Amino acid sequence: MRLQAHHCPGCGAAISVPEGASRVSCEYCGRQLLVDASSVRTTPPHRAETIEAEPTPSFPEPQARLYTREAKRFELSAIEQLVEGSPPEVFTEVLLDDDRFALVSLRVVDADGKGVAVDLQPAFEALRTSLQNDADPGLAANLALETLCRKSFSHHLECAVLLFEPRHMRVTPYLAGVGESAVWASSEEGRGIGFGAQHEKLDRKKLREANEPFSNGRPIHLAAHDLVVLPSAGFSGRGGQGYGNGPRVLWDTLNEHMGEEPLRVVTLAKNGFWEDFSKNLHSRPRPVGDVKLVAVRAILPPLSEALPSGFTTRVLTSKRFEVALLQVPGDQVRLLPLHDERAVVVWLGGATPEQLELVCPAVLAHLDRQEWGDNENPRRAGRDALEALGPNAAGVSLAVIQLFDRHRRVKYFRHGWKQPIALGPRGVKGDSQQQFDEGGEATVDVGSRLFFPGALEFDGQHGAAPSFATVWRGGKASRLYEAFCDHWKTRRSQPALELLARAAVSDEPGADLRGLGLVTGLP
Repeated sequence: MRLQAHHCPGCGAAISVPEGASRVSCEYCGRQLLVDASSVRTTPPHRAETIEAEPTPSFPEPQARLYTREAKRFELSAIEQLVEGSPPEVFTEVLLDDDRFALVSLRVVDADGKGVAVDLQPAFEALRTSLQNDADPGLAANLALETLCRKSFSHHLECAVLLFEPRHMRVTPYLAGVGESAVWASSEEGRGIGFGAQHEKLDRKKLREANEPFSNGRPIHLAAHDLVVLPSAGFSGRGGQGYGNGPRVLWDTLNEHMGEEPLRVVTLAKNGFWEDFSKNLHSRPRPVGDVKLVAVRAILPPLSEALPSGFTTRVLTSKRFEVALLQVPGDQVRLLPLHDERAVVVWLGGATPEQLELVCPAVLAHLDRQEWGDNENPRRAGRDALEALGPNAAGVSLAVIQLFDRHRRVKYFRHGWKQPIALGPRGVKGDSQQQFDEGGEATVDVGSRLFFPGALEFDGQHGAAPSFATVWRGGKASRLYEAFCDHWKTRRSQPALELLARAAVSDEPGADLRGLGLVTGLP
């Protein structure tokens, strides 16, 4: 693993490592540290240090090894302390194709939950092969148990598999017999959250049960800066009579240091573990296994500094609305006033001025007539406009956006471009819309917005940002979703639209930005 940052495994402080140095001293806590290409680890204290220090506890803290690496859209940090005499376990990262990876924890225990010495390598190989071929954590757990049961096996298997997929920044969990060890620190919720329902420890009988003991947990879509943390059985204190306050220490650490980098979180959690451990030596003399902790953080791609060449932004305003459009040569746009404090934006993509002159009268003929009551139907007006183009409508995109200043209402029709996404006045919540086959309508109050994604490519039609995030590259940890959440911090439509466009090409280089638009409610 490639070392990305240098921090002390003892106290978490940043350390300066001269080029080529293999041994340094932490200026904050004074620990002597060994540095190699992939990790930083503590060294055992010198005898003189031991004599001068406080009396050594009955079970001293073992040497710590800290490493971190950056994968595509994820940053991983882990810390481990080996406890002599610990039962065997598998606690590792599994690299898969398509930039996916999984965190895996396997341990065999007896009926009381105490670790048992069993060769786990064949079971782990079956699990790893299954993850590579099928990317199904529950299926992989089934095959691991099946491999163990090919021989005499009267014990139980504890199994945790967390599968990370960077395309949509999604983690799919499978947890069996590991308690509340896995924690998701949500930046949107501002708190640590458990992964929900899990299965009991696995035994031979589970291979024949009908209650689906190998179903995966609910996939979680990670937002930027979210953390997923998995501790070992030794940290969690599962089984036996060893120290068992690790889960509480971990939850407290996550909630107190929400949003901090994973390297610091695992270090602080480790320190909290041993601090609490030292207070409980009289009742729990030692950890039940190796003390290990791994944290994965969702990270954002770099933000593009400029729009692709050829795009310009145009802003149109009415009394209560500001409309920003991202145009390319061949776009034809016109703002048409209507009776009764109304207006309509007609936007043709890939068209000529002559085609615009055909479209505008057709739109006005339907929306500006005062003698009938169906003049609030831009879907009908848009279809009439396409009919007016006749055979020349092929290859033309069209948006008809009707603005109702008096009621702060927006109704629209779109053809060849995606349906818009509603944004609330303080982020992605607090706004909604009705969508129909080719159009829809929404109340766009002050600060609220409708974002027209134009020709961006994603599955389906989505009227809300959280739904859109399930299909967009990077999901909730994308630049575009972040821009949705922060849109209200850029009040004017033009810079807000340009930021959204730059975010889209940051997530999806080469994304088609034609047809991007933004409707903002004004005071």
